[in-house]
Amino acid sequence: MKLLHWGSCIGGVLLLTLGGCTLKSVEPTEDGHRDARNGRVLIATQKSEFKRTVVSEIKDNLGDNVRYVRIVDVKWLPNETPEEFNAIVILNRCMAGRPDPRVETFIDDLPEKNKVIVLTTGRLDSWQPDSREIDAMSSASTMSATSPIARSIADKVLDIIDSQPE
Repeated sequence: MKLLHWGSCIGGVLLLTLGGCTLKSVEPTEDGHRDARNGRVLIATQKSEFKRTVVSEIKDNLGDNVRYVRIVDVKWLPNETPEEFNAIVILNRCMAGRPDPRVETFIDDLPEKNKVIVLTTGRLDSWQPDSREIDAMSSASTMSATSPIARSIADKVLDIIDSQPE
């Protein structure tokens, strides 16, 4: 019988616990022509089946009407340059009545708030940003609602892009 040293057992349990508790990130992806000057959309989201489905359906609904789509995890929003995009979509979960602090900071620092669409998910939360220029909506993460939500967001993105000069 092999005896394990107590310290190595605790370390193994600690590693398992830490590894299992970390939130998974959305892998950044890009579609279209990176050098396009118009029709550029940034989508920041979090990892969940509901949000993944909504993002996929948004992209399907946008089709060839946009030239470039970049998808990133919400936690990478501070690394993005909002001036490079014609429209910005943020899908974010609300916890204790507040969105991810990086979302709030990103929105607060953004000069062109009228190009932002925010979908906040949560059971009872209905957070709204301070600025009325931001198109904000909330929803429960109900899989049967993905298509109408995605269609609504895609329509809003196209309206934003169409309202901007070429």
